[in-house]
Amino acid sequence: MLFDVGSVYGVQLGAYIIPLVTVPYLSRVLGPASWGLLAMAQAFALYGSLIVDYGFIFSASRQIVSATEDTEIENVIAGVLGAKLLLALAVAMSAWAAYYLVPLFHQHPLLLSAAVCAEVVRALLPAFYFFGIRRVALASMLDILSRFAAALGVFFFVHDAKDAWKVFALQGIGGMLACALGTAMMYSRHRFLWPQLGRSVRTLREGGGMFLFRSAYHIFSLGNAFILGLFAPPQDVGYYAGAEKINSAAVSVLSPLSTALYPHSTALLQESFDKAVRLTKASLYAMSAVGIALMLFMWAASHFVIGIILGLKYQPAAAAFSILSLRAPMLAWTNVLGFQWLLALGLEKSFQRITMAALVINFSLAAFLAPRFSFIGMAWAVVASHAAMVIGVYLVLRRRKLNPFTVSAQPSHA
Repeated sequence: MLFDVGSVYGVQLGAYIIPLVTVPYLSRVLGPASWGLLAMAQAFALYGSLIVDYGFIFSASRQIVSATEDTEIENVIAGVLGAKLLLALAVAMSAWAAYYLVPLFHQHPLLLSAAVCAEVVRALLPAFYFFGIRRVALASMLDILSRFAAALGVFFFVHDAKDAWKVFALQGIGGMLACALGTAMMYSRHRFLWPQLGRSVRTLREGGGMFLFRSAYHIFSLGNAFILGLFAPPQDVGYYAGAEKINSAAVSVLSPLSTALYPHSTALLQESFDKAVRLTKASLYAMSAVGIALMLFMWAASHFVIGIILGLKYQPAAAAFSILSLRAPMLAWTNVLGFQWLLALGLEKSFQRITMAALVINFSLAAFLAPRFSFIGMAWAVVASHAAMVIGVYLVLRRRKLNPFTVSAQPSHA
């Protein structure tokens, strides 16, 4: 269990901490306006990555775990491959539409195309397979190495605002190499089966529930720079994106524990409900303490952190950074009681409804606050949507009498 936790933390390191190393360099080389354009393009591209990923790391890996023959695993792989190709085509069409509909993208087509290609290629890494065969560390290593190589390349190839597209090109090259290596490893153990349309559509249908839950949660967590760019100038997007990147890197320490403990909580529920409750409560105490400590530090040191990491030109971002610090304890509660507890109890639909409601709140508040208060309004919209998540999870647990702090015996929640 500890090894799995360490591996998932490794993925988080690659996703947040390694790119953060380049932030002080890029923020100064590009300047707030170009930095904002880069952040907006990346936020849009992350939508594409979420679509192509589709939550297969949960749905398909679960099918591989339960498979008893190699033929079953090969059919799952072929189904996921075909599904991802269909989804990648849909993302390409969406990017084409965004090029015409979003003025900033129409003015910077190379930046948009490079960002979308990089994130789609990264989403093609067959991490679902390695999670399914319980080789989490291997998937983590491939992801980390690709991100590290891309981050290193930034210092050699990106020197001014005109080079912003190269950031995504480097990420795409690293992701392509990781994807090629991971795919080669996978097919060294299993036969290659050509994707079939019927099987691919069936795979999409079977994983639809997990996609809705996973994508809705991440859309309002990762795509806010794109949303803000629809209402505010690039420089303001740069202020918000800088604050959000640092904040996201800090709070990223809160999610891997719940992700790694999810299968253990599921197993414990089959063996002993009381033990599962104790594990959930212990996780919540630990994550809440970390979340509160992070919040207090980020709130108190906002100007210092922004000045050191982003530079003096980004001091307006300190206000947004202070506001975003409030989401740290909220994320702790959502990760433990939502991901680790509700999903282990089989309440995916309840969590989907909560995340969709929070998504609507995020978009609605962003549309109202961003045109009036720019990046400050966007920060408050994000915090409000996270608060809605916490309240929603609490109400579901209370209504079903599944609050781990009050439940005394295994209830009937079917």
